Amino acid sequence: FFFNFIMIVHIKCFFVVLIPTSLPMQLTSVKTLNGTNFEDWKESLDLYLAITNMDLSLREEEPLALTPESTVAQKASREKWEHSNRVCLMVMKYIVEKSIRQSIPENDTTKDFLRSVGEKFKTLDKAQKGQYLSLLEKTKYDGVSGVREHMMKLVHYYNKLKSLKVELGESYLIWQVLESFPSQFDVLKTSYNTQK
Repeated sequence: FFFNFIMIVHIKCFFVVLIPTSLPMQLTSVKTLNGTNFEDWKESLDLYLAITNMDLSLREEEPLALTPESTVAQKASREKWEHSNRVCLMVMKYIVEKSIRQSIPENDTTKDFLRSVGEKFKTLDKAQKGQYLSLLEKTKYDGVSGVREHMMKLVHYYNKLKSLKVELGESYLIWQVLESFPSQFDVLKTSYNTQK
């Protein structure tokens, strides 16, 4: 199921190419976890596993262990879940950079693996939040680059914080942008403040 294939059928001198209506995504379309993109990685991973119908072990709890009294349906359910779990773990480990993968404890289930990876990146998120807050607060207009470029840089920091779930509000962003300008922009600051 990792490879797309095309079946060609010869029918009375005509070639017909049959392509499945929903081709599975290529594994290469899933973003590799590199240390700074946990949310994007998880989103692309979830999409890939759902489209390829391999996400059973993420959607359902692990079935009970089989016993001699287990029904055929219970055995089939357990087999499907184990297959999904094994394949998902292989996919997840494959799309994580080796240095990160080696720092994650061995896990038996996909849910445990994702939980371990998520815990690893909570501390990284805190560091990123601090970094972007500092950049937003300390970046001052240098007079060399354009005013628009300077403002876009601050908006970029603000949007990064927003993606890390730090809600500062647009009024804070505007205030911070105005505060980042030197005294020769006081007329602009006054003009903005009197508009309210």
